[in-house]
Amino acid sequence: MTAVRRPRPALLLLLLPLLWLPRAALGQDMVVIVNAGSHIHSLTRSQVIDIFMGRFRQLPTGATALPIDVANAAERQIFYERLVHKSLAEIGSYWARLVFSGQATPPFRAPDSGAAIKLVANNPDAIGYCYRSAVTGRVKVVLDLQP
Repeated sequence: MTAVRRPRPALLLLLLPLLWLPRAALGQDMVVIVNAGSHIHSLTRSQVIDIFMGRFRQLPTGATALPIDVANAAERQIFYERLVHKSLAEIGSYWARLVFSGQATPPFRAPDSGAAIKLVANNPDAIGYCYRSAVTGRVKVVLDLQP
């Protein structure tokens, strides 16, 4: 008869936060943001999809949009899953095809969400995304992407 090994309670307590973190991020509201001085007050999901997927890069004001992606893979994954229900692998494949065929270029990638917010705040034609908790007075929310 083989003895069944029971997990050590201390080890389980150390691993518990690792299980909680991704769920905590998934529960946060992700929002699409534009410059606070922009004349855009809201965007539809399809408008944001068109801009971030390179289909149409014009804002409702007529200006050319500058979409800003975040380099943080976890944040980018949540954004694209909520926006177009696709994984980062699928998004990467999509962009590889478009870039190879010369049809479009992917959004500019900021090193982190703080840099993305700063880029949007300093550029009237920029559009980005972040968690609602990171929104400052220098940007405004134009679309909620709730879990």
